[in-house]
Amino acid sequence: MIFVVSIFGFLSCASSPWAITNDQADVPTRNTALQPILKPDPEDLPFFQAIAKGQSKVLESCQDKGDCQKPHFLRGLVLLYMDREAARSHFRQVVTAKPSSRLAAESRFWLWLLDSLNSEGTDVQITHVDFVRRLIREIVDREFIVYDLASKLEDSSIESLQLEVETRDKKVNELNQVVAALTKQVDLLKKEPAIRLALQKELDEREKKVEELMSQLEALRRIDQELKQKTPPTRPSEELTPSAEVEKISP
Repeated sequence: MIFVVSIFGFLSCASSPWAITNDQADVPTRNTALQPILKPDPEDLPFFQAIAKGQSKVLESCQDKGDCQKPHFLRGLVLLYMDREAARSHFRQVVTAKPSSRLAAESRFWLWLLDSLNSEGTDVQITHVDFVRRLIREIVDREFIVYDLASKLEDSSIESLQLEVETRDKKVNELNQVVAALTKQVDLLKKEPAIRLALQKELDEREKKVEELMSQLEALRRIDQELKQKTPPTRPSEELTPSAEVEKISP
């Protein structure tokens, strides 16, 4: 957003497209590198100064070049209103940190513009057409990058969604197995009282049969004893009694 605002602020400068006089454009002076290329509105000046101060503090504590890219880029944009050579230094830091990044591409545009403005001699003339042509090329390149990234993100999002669906299906299957096991246990618990009741009933019936058998056995014993008591003792048989002749013969 700051990039687009800066461009249109650059194009809307009243004196010339580059906010410097024709004499300054044709014959660079000793302090050309220190001159700004954009003229800020008075009400915007405190805003840009606050950004410059804030990003300077960030850069003081920044250690990783990759993390320092954005502060360098914002600092370079603000310095377009103050000191073009200092802005160039920050844009170079952005490109050096990560040449393939989006901020590096935008920084190359501003470096191209600064180099064109600082070129010595009268043969180099930059027009609005050149500026717009370069701007359109940068926008088209960025759109291609965005499209490529969107395609990659779409593919990766589809893969991630597929993995997520597979993971969820696996979890659902596991939950179904757990639910089935719990349902089986619940059914067994529900049937347990009936099973206990049936076993108790069977046990009671067996005990009753045992008692009946014991009663029958006791009755048989009493009957047997009564029969023994009522039966008279048996006498010896006459055939087994020795005769008188046999008694005489015996010594």
